[in-house]
Amino acid sequence: MIDTPGPWPTRRRVPVRPAAVDLHLSAMTLRYASFSDRVVAAAAAGFSGIGLGAVDYLDARRSEFSEEQLADYVERHDLRVVELEFLTDWWRDADVRGVRLEEDLLFYLADLLHVPQINVGLFADVPFEVQQRQFRRLCTRAADHGVRIALEFMPYSALPSLEKARELLAQAGSGNAGLMLDAWHWHRSGGTLEELRTLSASEVLAVQLCDADATPHADLRQEGRHHRLLPGAGVVDLPGFLGVLGQIGVDLPLAVEVLSDELDSRNPVEVAMLAARSVTTLLSAPGAA
Repeated sequence: MIDTPGPWPTRRRVPVRPAAVDLHLSAMTLRYASFSDRVVAAAAAGFSGIGLGAVDYLDARRSEFSEEQLADYVERHDLRVVELEFLTDWWRDADVRGVRLEEDLLFYLADLLHVPQINVGLFADVPFEVQQRQFRRLCTRAADHGVRIALEFMPYSALPSLEKARELLAQAGSGNAGLMLDAWHWHRSGGTLEELRTLSASEVLAVQLCDADATPHADLRQEGRHHRLLPGAGVVDLPGFLGVLGQIGVDLPLAVEVLSDELDSRNPVEVAMLAARSVTTLLSAPGAA
């Protein structure tokens, strides 16, 4: 293994976001980009934070980054790693070795890169008592690492609605857990602005922006993973979504998460630029929050 991956790419920063808005680039928007390409693209587009997954860490190590160089590379580009994802098997017991492979790796990365948040969801149909017990266990472990747990509901998952996610959070009673509000999932799950108004700001840990076609696909899982749109390019009431969150006191960075086969085919810097500009345009529109 070489000591220094290089030369370091020249950093090019473009002022694409309003000064008051802290923009993050979620891992899945550039899901097939290499670690280095992801960092360079996010920096070029003016993002302040990025998300990473376990696969991104493995990609970086295969690319001859040492563990020490990972954090340095991100910092050299004036970025932070703000979230890790995506954990779905947290409900399982450890194996006979006491190991939970992906969970263990994500907490290792949280410590290594000083990441404050891990995003989780649930696809397995397991009893609610198991959900409660294991989610409480996960949150206790996260607290030991100084990490928050952001719980995401999805219309095609075992937590198909905001209501179901709130129920689990309430029953678990963990002070370091809260909601991940993804605009696509909220819209496709039938979420309403009235429903959002019932939230308190303390229940919300993270906000992800994306958009959707007027007509839902027959397979929502397929649509959600392959055919999302950039914010402002579809029919999701994003001004209303953000407006209500502002009214209830949510004051958080905004992340862009657009899983799109069409965007996957483009250059990572171009995709990051489009993502950042879509939010800038959305927030600068008349009547926007």
